[in-house]
Amino acid sequence: MLPLPTCMQWANMVWLLRKIKFYVVINSFICAIAAATIWLAAQADESSLLSVLALRYLGVVVRIFSVLAWFQWISSFKDVIHGEKRSAPSPAQNRRIFARIFCIVVPTEVISASIGIYLNPPSDADYWSYLEAYVYFIPKSLVLEVIFDFFHYAAHYVCHVVPSLYKHVHKRHHLHLHPTPLSTYEQDGVDLVLTNVLPMTLAFLLGPSVSPTQLQLVLAYKTYVEIAGHSGLDIKGFSFPQMPLLSSSSICLRVHDHDLHHTHPNYNFAKRFSLWDKLFGTFKAPTTVSAAAY
Repeated sequence: MLPLPTCMQWANMVWLLRKIKFYVVINSFICAIAAATIWLAAQADESSLLSVLALRYLGVVVRIFSVLAWFQWISSFKDVIHGEKRSAPSPAQNRRIFARIFCIVVPTEVISASIGIYLNPPSDADYWSYLEAYVYFIPKSLVLEVIFDFFHYAAHYVCHVVPSLYKHVHKRHHLHLHPTPLSTYEQDGVDLVLTNVLPMTLAFLLGPSVSPTQLQLVLAYKTYVEIAGHSGLDIKGFSFPQMPLLSSSSICLRVHDHDLHHTHPNYNFAKRFSLWDKLFGTFKAPTTVSAAAY
């Protein structure tokens, strides 16, 4: 007869099952968003540029607001970092951010998606199933994210150290000392181009090619991680959820890492990994990470 597991073994099994459940739910949610944007894109009349752009615009809206709604739900039962110090934006601020999302953020995301489509035309190498595309997407996305993060780090750092750029381009994003999911998009158009569109374009140029399905997965994960990093929630998620094993390394970021950037703006410029901050000496580990966040 096999011996029964010890209490410690049971505890480890429960921890592992909870971790698996967490990543299955997260990745299923993000994949569902990507599938929805793929379906929307397929409804476009390819002979009409207006139809194509309108459905790309709608796809970005679906992507952003699905993730915002997700973190709104998560916030109903998770604690926030810094507790009572963290206050939600006022109704006037919310209206301003919503206007920016529709008028600035979504159009720049459409530009990023269009560049990605142009640089990654469909080919005979496209995959026969969503699952196969996803399996190959994981290592490709790791390379793309590392490249993206390098150029994002560089642009973000420059926006902080050049006074005129900070004042006229990036300062708006730091109006919120303790960001929230919605304040992710408290940004100006030039800021978005410098820190998102250009790094994404360079990642597509220098990184591995992706299929149309994989492109939408890249964009869905990007949106999720962007909003997660500004959520202010005391959660255990990592910045590269599609590869849970990577979370055991020291290069993945948590919500706490980017939250610290908003209170200590000379540190933690990267968004995906701590790799570039550690390499260039700008990484600062947060001291407010609770046990629940692990």
